[in-house]
Amino acid sequence: MKISSFAFLLFFSCHNIHAKDNVNNSDAFFKAIVAPNVQPTSNLTRLLIRVLFVGNSFSFYNNGIHNHLGSLIRSSGEWKRQQNRLRLSTLSGGHISEHSADLDSILSDASQSWDAIVLQGHSNEPISAKKNKAFVLATAKAVKQIKAKGIQPILFMTWGYKGQPDMGADLANVYTKLANKLEVLVVPVGVAFAMAETELSNIELFVPDVLGVDRENQLTYRKDWKHPSEAGTYLAACVFYATLYQRSPEGIIFTGKLDKATALALQKLSWKVTQQFFKKVK
Repeated sequence: MKISSFAFLLFFSCHNIHAKDNVNNSDAFFKAIVAPNVQPTSNLTRLLIRVLFVGNSFSFYNNGIHNHLGSLIRSSGEWKRQQNRLRLSTLSGGHISEHSADLDSILSDASQSWDAIVLQGHSNEPISAKKNKAFVLATAKAVKQIKAKGIQPILFMTWGYKGQPDMGADLANVYTKLANKLEVLVVPVGVAFAMAETELSNIELFVPDVLGVDRENQLTYRKDWKHPSEAGTYLAACVFYATLYQRSPEGIIFTGKLDKATALALQKLSWKVTQQFFKKVK
């Protein structure tokens, strides 16, 4: 199947998922999403020392997911000095296709050496009828370029907006089906957000975006909450740690700006989600 036709099949086979399942609880959510074919392996820790994150505000909020992940690694005693390197290349509101020129430059720069490059798309481009084809084609192109340089591509599964579990399930399916098609690893951050909204509803994963001011000069906010709070970014970093290191972050002393109890709950959930997500492979 050509990737262009695959783009349409990928979108339309996933977009009507909420017509089949109510995904407002954990069990239903996992039943509604497809299983990943590519498993994280035990040698990821040894191989993925230098990782570049390519994305947008979902990655750079709260001082960046790379810094949170780096702090988790350092706090666990696993950081290799003068070897480990985590960096971030982002464009506010960026789509995968908009990173094409930067990615070309990065991959052609002999002074930069990466073991893995993480690709994170715009919040709705994987499931938008107008954007899905471009998302699939751009991601496929980027993955091909990255693999050609002997670097491991990784997809960063993003999350549904606050209180929209069906959107989360749609995103999970598009990212996972595309990862399966391209034979790359996908990190289930979006699944963790969906589970946390259900199981840890007392922890706010999102922050609102300012829309403007009303007639009384009071701030108004956009209806959709989509950007991560400190807890949201911390959870995303924990899911990356759990996936790439294949061990639980539970007990790691770095908690960011969170209290210990909140951080511990997110650490535990990240491990539970990654184990359940990757266990689905037959």
